[in-house]
Amino acid sequence: MIPLSHPTVSRLLTIMDQKNHWAYPSLTRPGLSRAQLLVHFQHEYAVYVRDFPVLLARALGQVPDVPDVRRALAENLYEEQTGGLSKSAPHPELFLRMMEGLGYERALFAEPIVSRGLHEAARAYTSFLREKSAEAPWQAAAALLTIFVEGSVNERAELAGTYARAKGDAAVARHSLVVNYGCPPEAMQLVRAHGDVEGGHRDDAWRIVLDHTPDDVTKIVVETCMEALARWHRYRDGVASLMGLTPASVAAA
Repeated sequence: MIPLSHPTVSRLLTIMDQKNHWAYPSLTRPGLSRAQLLVHFQHEYAVYVRDFPVLLARALGQVPDVPDVRRALAENLYEEQTGGLSKSAPHPELFLRMMEGLGYERALFAEPIVSRGLHEAARAYTSFLREKSAEAPWQAAAALLTIFVEGSVNERAELAGTYARAKGDAAVARHSLVVNYGCPPEAMQLVRAHGDVEGGHRDDAWRIVLDHTPDDVTKIVVETCMEALARWHRYRDGVASLMGLTPASVAAA
């Protein structure tokens, strides 16, 4: 059990409580055009989905002889790059299969195309992730990737045991892309893979922070995640702008 009252956990959860963008409701209900959806998914793929295994490898490469941390990050990396734990496929590949299920060609996610259309705030957030994942202290790099990037606004409720993410058929059946946009369930292997392994990864992420972060490093860990939150919000603001969304239009829908 992760102690929610622990000072470092509490400070990081306060950050995660704010990982909730005003445009998010538009992604969980019908009404977006295919062009709007494409902008969103091209950014998600280019900003972190495609290269997340590489970011994890950079963080892992910094870790000294701390076997449980190396093992946890290596297992996460193994799943992201191969799908070996969930017996599926690399997660970037599963993402592209999901896009094909929505009717988008893979060519739309090729580097020259997605790079050309990226919002400047997305480029800045991507650069931040790349830099910080390879920058000391390793605890900050690990927390950035495994707590902030992989975590969500539901983090506090998940740790408290008051929220459980759907898994398997249930997760696929209720997913917005299936319900609202006609993505065939068989193309949603990424959702299944996340459900199969994410629980263990969440516990590992918090254990790394609790068990291996000295007091003098805690401040850097928290500040790194605080900066990530600010950059993430600017990134999501930029994508929403390219999608033609405003707080007023989302609230009125």
